[in-house]
Amino acid sequence: IPSNSNTFPVKGRDLRSGTPKEVNITEEDTAEGLNGILKEMVNGIKDALENTTPELSADLVDMGLTLTGGGALLKNIDKRDLFITKFIESEEPPLEGNELARELQARGVGNILLEKNADEYLSRAKELFENELEKALPDLPDDVAIDVATEPLKMARQARSGLMENAFLVKDWELCINEAEHGRSIIPDYLLYQPHREGYPIEFVAKGMNSNDKDLISKGSEMQEEFLQYVIDVGYLKPWEDAYFVSHSLSVITRKLVSEL
Repeated sequence: IPSNSNTFPVKGRDLRSGTPKEVNITEEDTAEGLNGILKEMVNGIKDALENTTPELSADLVDMGLTLTGGGALLKNIDKRDLFITKFIESEEPPLEGNELARELQARGVGNILLEKNADEYLSRAKELFENELEKALPDLPDDVAIDVATEPLKMARQARSGLMENAFLVKDWELCINEAEHGRSIIPDYLLYQPHREGYPIEFVAKGMNSNDKDLISKGSEMQEEFLQYVIDVGYLKPWEDAYFVSHSLSVITRKLVSEL
């Protein structure tokens, strides 16, 4: 990722004339040239992580990875904000429904982490989640505890979860609480992660913010950290997925709320 407009002289053989030649290139030129190679590196890491056991994945989340070799000497590849910016500015993938809503929500979260306005992304995500929920509701099974794997039920759960997180991200605490309650109503207790049977982590934070209860905010923050570790341990979420990025960012946001108490 280029950090300034520095230019550097490069000598080599001109492919057209076959004679030696010197040209000046910028950091932007080299970044563009290395982009394909860096994508291959990232894809290789993803492939390796997909075949990594949950136990080792958890260690990687805790301790991180060390990049070695010539690639480790590249400038700025560890700059979180620059990577988030490139993600936000990248072309939107050809997705639909809840998948596109998740993508937009992740971009909105990126803007929040960068302390930029996220309203456009989160508004579009909310509209998509609401549309998917509206399509799914008429076909929900009569007994959600028995017919747990129907496609409409899956769509509704994803949409409700997305709407709950969206409400939290825009700090609409009451709406977040309501969406959490609706979301639990279509998930039988035996399918819920046990600590969530009393309430979701961000639901507790929202209740705490709504009632100025510091204990609830702290409890929700701790639960979010524990849940994030749990989904990594069991392999439910992968660190490079949009859903993980959102969940991790919710942890960052809740930690910030706790620090401001």
